Amino acid sequence: MTTRDQMSSNIMKIFKIVGICLCAAALAASCGRGKPVLSPQQQAVVEYLAKDIEGESSFEFTSFEVTDSTTMATEIDRRIEAFNSILRQNYNLYNNYVQAGKKRNAAKKEKAILLDTQMLKMLQEYKVDNAATVDNIAYYVYRFACEGKSEDAIYRYKEAYAAITPDNKVIGVSTDLKNLLRSTGKVIPGYSELLAGSDEEADDTEVEE
Repeated sequence: MTTRDQMSSNIMKIFKIVGICLCAAALAASCGRGKPVLSPQQQAVVEYLAKDIEGESSFEFTSFEVTDSTTMATEIDRRIEAFNSILRQNYNLYNNYVQAGKKRNAAKKEKAILLDTQMLKMLQEYKVDNAATVDNIAYYVYRFACEGKSEDAIYRYKEAYAAITPDNKVIGVSTDLKNLLRSTGKVIPGYSELLAGSDEEADDTEVEE
């Protein structure tokens, strides 16, 4: 075989390899049509939405964008402000019940004050103990629209919000941004456990004396 023939043969082999690769790519694209690949954040939202749906379900997004981010320090400060406000309210109610001689209601508010104080202490200590990392992003807020299908129902989210941590854990999903931000304290370690006790005393309904 001459040098020219050998070069021609090598060129033909290259064309064949390129042709095989293009065919494989086209086949992969064809197989993937109608089933778009979800980002890690979208997949996390799908798993969150699907957890309360019986049987198999599928979701398709029409929009999905990040709209905001919050650091751990900002989230802690937001919770400290909220619990300071709650604490003042509970102190006022406690004093009113004491003056009115309503001992059971005063005791109820006394327990609420204790839980509020524990929450504030935990938040403040966490911020001090983790000073080196509290300025890191705690979560991103995503706005999305999607449609889900199961065997029994169709689920439409025209505009919804999701709070997602940098490691793609969903803190919460809501169609109301304000409601979503009320739940984002869960990103703080220990917050949910204390809140469970605090919520039990959050009801301002008076008990019978």
